[in-house]
Parts: sequence; structure tokens; C-alpha cells
Amino acid sequence: MSDPDDQLPIGGGSPPLVPGPSQSLEAEEKAMRGGGGGLVAIGVIAVLAVVGGLVFLLMSGNDSEAYETLGRNVNGAKGELFDGFWTCAFQGQEDLASNEDLQREITERATRGRERYGAMVRDRCLPKLDELEPRLEALIPPEDMHASVSALADATRQLRGAWSDYISFLDTQTEDYDEEAASSRVTAVARGWFEFKRAHSALNRELTTHLE
Repeated sequence: MSDPDDQLPIGGGSPPLVPGPSQSLEAEEKAMRGGGGGLVAIGVIAVLAVVGGLVFLLMSGNDSEAYETLGRNVNGAKGELFDGFWTCAFQGQEDLASNEDLQREITERATRGRERYGAMVRDRCLPKLDELEPRLEALIPPEDMHASVSALADATRQLRGAWSDYISFLDTQTEDYDEEAASSRVTAVARGWFEFKRAHSALNRELTTHLE
């Protein structure tokens, strides 16, 4: 279609008739304006759709990043301080598979050197658990992960308290190691170990659900 302005005579006079028996210049201009408005509207919708998609992707990325960061911090602290504690307490032995194994290892070491073993755990190993609890409490997890992180910190507190009680028991003994008298305290240590492992596994399962 030719530009309507091109149809106007340069020197004035009446404009020629436009092609088409029933279409006026005014109607044609109105149709052109209507078509342009539709294109503008479509363009605006497309831009809004793109912007909305980008916002969604950015928000999704931030959510995933928060969960990934939490996982790195929790598992890093667990490896350094929780696993590090047991490596120290058992002189490099690998993590144990059951409560019974753990209780047996503690009892064997305390039997061989009650006072020496208690002092070693207190001075060299227990500071790792002392550091783990505040590190977990200092984390800022996503809102729906607060309970899981708190459960892990509570389990750490329980384990640390059980070890402190057991070491105090060892310090007060003057005779050979009394396995029967120590039994409830060793069981409390094993329970703290189990509760930490359970809380840690539950937290990681929850993280996996968010990151899938």
C-alpha cells in the first residue's frame, strides 16, 4: 500500500481518489492506527512475559543457591568437627556402623587407660564438639530448614554433654575401670552419636528434596 501522504498533489488542489470503491482515506488511516496499536500491545505482552520468566529463573536460582550453601556449610562442619572428633577419640579409626560398636570401642580404651583416655578426649577432642554447636547455631538457613538445623545443634549439645559427663566420671574413679558403673554414661554417649547421625541424615534428605 502506498503512503497516504504520497497521494496528495504537491501544488494543492483536490486529492485524487484512492483505490477501492468503498474505502476512504480516513477509514484507511483508522485501520492503520488500529493495526499499529495491536502490534504495540503484542510487543508489550511479549516483553512482560520475558521479564517474568527472567524473574522466575532468578528467584528459583536464589532458592537453590540458599539450599546448596546450607548443605555445604552443614556437611563441611560435620566432616571437620563431628567426624574429626571421632577420629581423634578413636585415634584415626573410621566411623563406626552401630551403637554397639561405638560402646565397645569406648569401653576398651577406657579399660586400658581410664585417666589417660579421659584426659586425651577432654583436651584434644572435645573442643571440636564445643566448636560445632555454635557453628550450626550461627547458620542462617531458609525458613523451612530452621527446624532441621536446630535438631542437629540439639543433638550436638546432647552428645557434648554426654561426653563431658563420662569424662567427669573417669576423673573421679580411683580404682580400675568399672564397666558396670560406667554403662549408663557410655550408653548416653552412644545415644548422642545416634541422634546426631539421624538428624544429619534427615537434614540431607530434606535438602535433596528441595534441590531435585
